[in-house]
Formats: sequence, C-alpha cells, structure tokens
Amino acid sequence: MKDVMGKVVLVTGGALGMGRLVAERFARDGANVVLWDVDAAALDKAAAELRASGANVFTDVVDVSDRGQVYEAAAKVKAEAGPVDVLVNNAGIIRGGLFLEVSDEEHLKTMEINFNAHMWTLKAFLGDMLARDSGHVISMSSAAGIAPTPYEASYCASKAAVLHLTDTLRNEVKAIGRNGVRFTAICPSLVSTGMFMGGVAPRLTPWLQPEEMADRIYRAYHRNKATLMEPLMVKSVPLLRALLPSQAVYLVGRLLRLNSAMKDCRGCGT
Repeated sequence: MKDVMGKVVLVTGGALGMGRLVAERFARDGANVVLWDVDAAALDKAAAELRASGANVFTDVVDVSDRGQVYEAAAKVKAEAGPVDVLVNNAGIIRGGLFLEVSDEEHLKTMEINFNAHMWTLKAFLGDMLARDSGHVISMSSAAGIAPTPYEASYCASKAAVLHLTDTLRNEVKAIGRNGVRFTAICPSLVSTGMFMGGVAPRLTPWLQPEEMADRIYRAYHRNKATLMEPLMVKSVPLLRALLPSQAVYLVGRLLRLNSAMKDCRGCGT
C-alpha cells in the first residue's frame, strides 16, 4: 500500500458519483483532496461533508472542456495546495442515440469533456510529475472504449481515445527514463451512478455498484495496476476482438445484448 498522507490528489468531476467516492478514499487516508466540478452546489456539499470527516479539501468550479479554465485553475491549485501527486481524470458525459440523430454540439461536447479534458489536465500537471519522477494518473476510460457499442458512438470513441492516450503516455514516460510516474486506465462496464439512465446491462455484465467500484479503483492505484477492467466479461473482450472476425464480434454482441443495451440510454454527466 502506498502512503497517501499529505499527498495532493485532484479529482475532476469530483462532486458526485465515482469522482466523489474515489476522493473519499484518498481523503480517508490523509490525502489533501482537490475537487473540480461544474456543479457549484454539489461541490460545496461534497467539500463540507469531507471536511466534516476531518479531510483537507480544496475546491474550484471548473469546466474541464475549457482549456483556459483548466490552466488557470491548475495554477491556483499549485499555489494553494502544492504540486499534484495524483491526478484522477474522472469527469465525463454520455449522450446516447443513433450517431446521425445526436447533434453536432453533443458529439463535440462528449469528446471535449471525455477526452480533450484529459489532455489539458495532463499538460497542466504531468510536467511537474516528470520533474520529480513521481506521480500517478488515473484515467476513467470504459468498457465502451474496448467493446464497440451501438447508440453511443462518440462516447465509445472518446473512451477508446482515453485508453490509448493512457497506454501511450505510460510507454512514453518510460522511454525518457521517468519510471516513477504511473498510469492506470479504468475500464468498467455500467456503474449504477445514474449516468446511464435508460441503459440495460448486457448479459454476463451485471451493473457494478459504485462503492465497490471505487474500492477497486483505489486498490488498482495502490498496486500500480496498468488497466482495471470490470467485471470479468470485460476482460475477455480484447481477446475476442483479436481472434474473431468483425461479423462474429457483432454476433457475440447481439447474443450478449450489447448491441441493444444503450438503445434507450440518453445519459447525463458526472
């Protein structure tokens, strides 16, 4: 187990859902927690509850899709809390529906929050980690970034991009001799936080409970796990895609109800 006492842990989308739960686990063990979110009221509530338990909490209202806001808020964090030791890129949204029926604005917003924001926070904080050769980036991808899932094309694309960015940076920092900076990609199936309203869990992939998933993420951090895929069925997807032709992958998705799981999901943000 790593000692997180006094570490600065920044969580985007930290006021609610998985972000809030992961932040709680770091705060419980003595980390200084920084919460970013666009929901000011939820942010104030989360901070008050964490402080009541004895946590040291910093907050800021930040739209992580806005590069300027990210860089401005990052400078504020460094001045008030110190260099970030753990970056949890958690903020995300989903806008479900047929690709051609989802508006251009919703497609763009999905990519801006789910993927582009990771680049801006990494540009803001990764340099300090590399200079110290110490730090950890936890990136929320998704099983949808591995398994092609109809009715959420831009969401799948954004999460696949997060997974590949994380894997690439892991290799890149090693290539320049910075072995102390770690990266963990989180790839869960459906977590019952309310984000996937209207969705139906595919066969063999039951809904994941938020508290349990947060525990698994925290354990993955402590174990320096490169990729966390949950539940078990998700772990088999890369192998199936490598071994089977595309038509067979489609048929497996149909059998498992994956191809229709998101048909009625319109989603929300975290």
